[in-house]
Parts: sequence; C-alpha cells; structure tokens
Amino acid sequence: EAAILHNSSRIDLMNKQYGGLSDSVGYTLENEAYLALPALLKHDFDLTVEGALNRDYLADVDGKDVEGNILGNGIREGEKLLIIGECKTQLSKNNVDSFLRRRLGKIDTGSRKVFPVMVAHMVSQKDVVGYASSKGVAVYLSYQFHRSN
Repeated sequence: EAAILHNSSRIDLMNKQYGGLSDSVGYTLENEAYLALPALLKHDFDLTVEGALNRDYLADVDGKDVEGNILGNGIREGEKLLIIGECKTQLSKNNVDSFLRRRLGKIDTGSRKVFPVMVAHMVSQKDVVGYASSKGVAVYLSYQFHRSN
C-alpha cells in the first residue's frame, strides 16, 4: 500500500510538471504571436492592428469574464474589428469548433465585427487549416512567424 501511495505521489508530481511545461509552451507561442501577427494580418488580410495584441479577458453575454489568448483591435477597409484568437500547440478540427462555440459564441462584441484567428505549432490533420478557413477563422502556424513577406 505504501508503494502505491508513493507511485501515486510521483504521478501527481509528474502531471504537475507536465502541466507547467505545457503552459510554458503555450505562453511562448502566444508571446511570439503578439509580435508576428500584425505584419502577417496586414500582408494576408490588409488588416491593420491598432495598438498591441495581448492576453486579456472580455465579458461574455452573461457578463462573465472569458479569457482570450490573443485580443486586440484592428481596422480593415474603414471597418473596426475585434481580433480574438486562441493558441494551441496542436490544432484540430475540434479545437476550431470549440473556439467558435465556447469563445466567440459567447463574447459580447458590442457593434464590432470579430476577426477570429488561431495560432498553432502544428495541425493534427492535413485539412485542418482549410476547415478553419471555411469557418472564417484565419490560421497561422508558428513557422510562418519568421517568413519574409
């Protein structure tokens, strides 16, 4: 019984360490996205980011705070946009659907139109980027952060 408890404690510790490492990778991806996205969005969508992109909270339709990995303001063709993004280490179709339903579906955007974006290191299936695009979500993979325009 003592051995089982000892192994359980080690597993708990390993899970905690893994969670911390996973968080660190996610925050690093977000931090890189804040720097790279303004130029990429301008080049690919003629969207000008106004001010800085950052991690923050927005109110949902019920007045509760909802975390946004990537938040900012932009303008395209005279229209003000609310940029809302999420980062995933490995992006799947389920992540896209969850982002649209759980994040964007509940955010109180006021009168601003939302420009959704997702950032990842890699995709879980070949057609994830096309799937996201068909749902109106821009996708960037981290290796694109360093491409020359």
